[in-house]
Amino acid sequence: MDQVPPIEPRPSAPTVGGVRILRPLRQRDFALLFTGTAVSLFGDGIYLVAIAWQAYELSNVPTALSLVGVAWTAPMVALLLIGGVLGDRFDRRRLLIFSDLIRAAAVAAIGALAIADVLELWHLIALVAVYGAGEALFAPSFQAIVPDVVPRHLLVQANSLQQLTEPVAFRFVGPAVGGALIAGLGTGSAFLIDAATFLVSVACVWRMRPRGQVRADVQESIRAEIGEGFAFVRSQTWLWATLLSAALALLLYIGPFEVLVPYLVKNDYGGGAGGLGLVLGAAGIGVGGGVGS
Repeated sequence: MDQVPPIEPRPSAPTVGGVRILRPLRQRDFALLFTGTAVSLFGDGIYLVAIAWQAYELSNVPTALSLVGVAWTAPMVALLLIGGVLGDRFDRRRLLIFSDLIRAAAVAAIGALAIADVLELWHLIALVAVYGAGEALFAPSFQAIVPDVVPRHLLVQANSLQQLTEPVAFRFVGPAVGGALIAGLGTGSAFLIDAATFLVSVACVWRMRPRGQVRADVQESIRAEIGEGFAFVRSQTWLWATLLSAALALLLYIGPFEVLVPYLVKNDYGGGAGGLGLVLGAAGIGVGGGVGS
């Protein structure tokens, strides 16, 4: 009777501190990207509280924050596909830096106007539109650059780390700290601190040297590439159905939540910015990760 050779155990994958999910942090460029993203998302959490509180300080009606939200979102929807096309044609690292600088400038302008006590609602609407345009440029390049900075076998762990960062930094820690900052220093200072987090992100991304190549031989026009993108989405039922359901969720739940909760905290419950930060932070404890700034 033939003997079956013993099955040798597979060698365990190398770990960082015994935790495999942290392995991508051994890659210098990913560590820089992760650090910049975490700091920037923390600033976005501050922004989430500051923009709501500032809008209601300028005009204490839900319509005010609704207009700000539309001005923030509309450029993102209009320019997101263009941002994706640009991410295929140009250096993604430079696009990330450019988009961070746009958002830093917009938020710093809001902060400076608030500190000078000359900020008006139309200023806020115009500047958040600039902020939204910067986000539209940032998101596609950010999603696409991760495979350029980590080996293929570490992509799952890298994406998991990125997904973990948003609920912790953006949804939980950022709003809680943002509320405390506004209560102690005012909305203007909170906006300036948020602007500084974008500069930290710029410094981190500037030091990266991703290995991805720019598509220098692109012959199609931007319009043609966008048309191809729409055609692909229409051909994939699961994809357009997922996008449709996400849009409905944003319209029917997330939008009203982000407009009405700050109004209720401020007016019905008599809470301050610190209370709003704690409420939003508590809501963020159970929120899953997604794409961030």
